[in-house]
Amino acid sequence: MNAISGPNRARRVGAVLAASTCALVGCSSPPEPAPSVTPAETTTAPAPQYDFTGVPGTVLDSEDFGDRSTELSATGATLYRFVYESTSGVDNSPTAVSGVAAVPAGTPPAGGWPTVVYGHGTTGIQADCGPTLYPDLLGYQFAVQDFTELGYVTVLPDYQGLGTGGGTHPYLEPRTSGHNMIDAARAAQSALPDMSTRWAAVGLSQGGQAAWAANELAATYGQGLDLVGSVSLSPPTDLTPLVQAATDGNLTRPQKELLPYLLYGAQQVDPTIDPMDYSGSVAEANNELLLTCSGGDTDGKERAVEAMAPDEFAADSAQSEQQLLDVIGRYTLPQVRTEVPMFVAYGAKDDIVLPQWTADGVEKACALGDPIVAQEQPEQGHDVSDEAAMQFLAAVFAGQSVPSTC
Repeated sequence: MNAISGPNRARRVGAVLAASTCALVGCSSPPEPAPSVTPAETTTAPAPQYDFTGVPGTVLDSEDFGDRSTELSATGATLYRFVYESTSGVDNSPTAVSGVAAVPAGTPPAGGWPTVVYGHGTTGIQADCGPTLYPDLLGYQFAVQDFTELGYVTVLPDYQGLGTGGGTHPYLEPRTSGHNMIDAARAAQSALPDMSTRWAAVGLSQGGQAAWAANELAATYGQGLDLVGSVSLSPPTDLTPLVQAATDGNLTRPQKELLPYLLYGAQQVDPTIDPMDYSGSVAEANNELLLTCSGGDTDGKERAVEAMAPDEFAADSAQSEQQLLDVIGRYTLPQVRTEVPMFVAYGAKDDIVLPQWTADGVEKACALGDPIVAQEQPEQGHDVSDEAAMQFLAAVFAGQSVPSTC
């Protein structure tokens, strides 16, 4: 799949979002080659230490990113890689999260630059899996480029545990990623010139969950910012059926590739969880390989997944299964009513985040009274069209009313 083809700029943004995530969660062929630079320092050097201020969104460190990405620099955008203070969704402790910000060329609009915080898809759970450590942002440079060319300051956060060397990423724990999205907007607004407080959270797959969580948390955690809307494409809203599918031996091939990330991420939420209690012989023997970042040994991963038994990730006891269900159940969205419009799209042929899971999440959000615009795309899988999403995004930034589909 060519992620950057097509004449329509907005559609190109969505193609990049979807295709990049497709590569990261195990679709048939990645749109971008493996990164040419491996940030070895993140695996050989100790994690940087930062003096926290107690103020989420505070920029703790920054550097020029323009000389690392010639393609992004060619757009005329001003580029920064920065580390900012955020809050763990697990224990509410202060954390350091890295990100890249791109400021459009030209004169800001009246009121200052609006911001899009883009939540990336699955890249892994280890420190060196942060997209901002790589010149091509692990393929996400095109999404950053296109949103910037549309006139948004575009911020790509790595998420807690990725990029800064600060431990293992609590994969798919939504409060953490939601905080990281909000604080990325807060950091950009406070540190960059000519900024508006108006922003939107956008993402696909893991990033779609992060954008949804950011919307839910905005009322209590996003003070000082004006969230105009969120866009969640193929978001995982309830992962307990994934645990059940593992027990029943019904996981799809790409779901099997995600399970090690989910297990080790859950261990960050509950340290008593032992991923080996849910790993068969093939998964255990290939543990290190399965936990490598996207763009690694994809052929090796493919062979390992193909060799797995149907019940490769079944819990070794009913107690272990319930323990995992209890942790993963805390991830389920929605959790609270939102006040800000939300766009959700999902594919009827998705074999990673099954469509019924998302439909159930949308139904629950409607019951809460969320202002939600939902779209099931009958012919799409995990790679969904973003055309309606981009229209939604333009409308909410323009202050237009967006009728709910509930």
